[in-house]
Amino acid sequence: MSETMLALVGFVMVGVIVYGLVQSKISPIPVFVIVSLLAGLAVLTPPAELFVHIGKGVVKTMPIAVLFIFSIVYFCVMNDVGMFDPLVNGLVNMAKSNVILVTVATAIIAILGHLDGALASTLLITIPAMLPIYKRLNMRPLTLLVIIGAAMSIMNLLPWGGPVARTGVVTGIPVEELWHALIPLQVVCCVVVVGFGAFMGVVEKRRGAGLAVGADGSFIMAVEEDPQVLALKRPKLVWFNVLLTLGVIALLCFTKIPLYFAFMLGLSIALVVNFPKAKDQAERIKVHAASALPMASILLASGVFLGVLTGTKMIDAMAITLIKLIPDFLGPYLHVILGVFAVPIGMVLGTDSYFYGLVPLAMEVGKNFGVDPVNMAKTLLIGKNFGVLVTPHAATTFLAIGLAGVELKDHLKYCTAWLWALSLVTLAIAFIMGIVTW
Repeated sequence: MSETMLALVGFVMVGVIVYGLVQSKISPIPVFVIVSLLAGLAVLTPPAELFVHIGKGVVKTMPIAVLFIFSIVYFCVMNDVGMFDPLVNGLVNMAKSNVILVTVATAIIAILGHLDGALASTLLITIPAMLPIYKRLNMRPLTLLVIIGAAMSIMNLLPWGGPVARTGVVTGIPVEELWHALIPLQVVCCVVVVGFGAFMGVVEKRRGAGLAVGADGSFIMAVEEDPQVLALKRPKLVWFNVLLTLGVIALLCFTKIPLYFAFMLGLSIALVVNFPKAKDQAERIKVHAASALPMASILLASGVFLGVLTGTKMIDAMAITLIKLIPDFLGPYLHVILGVFAVPIGMVLGTDSYFYGLVPLAMEVGKNFGVDPVNMAKTLLIGKNFGVLVTPHAATTFLAIGLAGVELKDHLKYCTAWLWALSLVTLAIAFIMGIVTW
């Protein structure tokens, strides 16, 4: 088939997949599988050859899907047994009625709460813990959301976070190798996020927050928990669970064992120690499977798309076509341009269509202008992450505004500008540190 037809079918395939993901009218799994299969057949690929391409794509995504399953279940179990409780309670008690300390505590809790790489769990940990304080001190819930959004954005660069995993898939780079290159940026930007939290505390204080505190400057947070939830807590095992988690993280950082095996081992030990009965162990896995399986399934289904896109050479034909449309003087800076506008682009496309549709295409186009594909992917990854809580068609965005009790339009109007600005700051830091290059 001619190069032009390959490119045309490729653009149609990506367009249909992006539209399907953005509209959210159908699950990403059938979108990836059915559309990719039809596109592969449309370019006259023999079925036997097409299935080989699909198999190669799925094999590429499989280790990351397994990582997602075990890492999310592990951290969910740690949340069940109360490993994070002393830290959260301690930070809340330290903050008391000081507006700036409250916003700083919000940043720290959100950073630590996002260790599991799951957006929903971070929101469920941070918003219920901090919202009563914000209301008592006459602080805006929108400020709570923007700080959480900033913290999740930088912590989402963990190897078991969705964006890094997806970037690993499209670049072919092992996620641990990709993450090791990003660790310095994460460390610096965690400090930036805490500083941003302090800045937002100053903003709140200047608008009069904190005036509603009682005469003694104290308040009591009465949080009623479900007895079934309390029954899962293991206060006597907190230090064991902390040391176990540090051990798992040490395996990730300092050894070459597969990331998924580190979490397999950690989860196995955690279940045996915290829930000695087999029935209880099975129940914990069953309860948290709903959190782990959807993303793993989407990753496996995306392997079909990637296998077809690359195996049939559609991505090459699409890149050649786009090269003819880009002025030569802009080509070498394509990654910078896309990185700067990554937040609004990501808000429109959503996570899956951004990483599986835009990033592979941008890598191929940039390569022809001398832009290293990995450099392109890193730039788009870092820039996009700060749109994670302001994507208007993402489920987590609605979870956040629902928990905080704010309107979507107010959330987008208030948070988007701040998070986009932080995206640009983070990109600038990444360039200065040499993590991405011009």
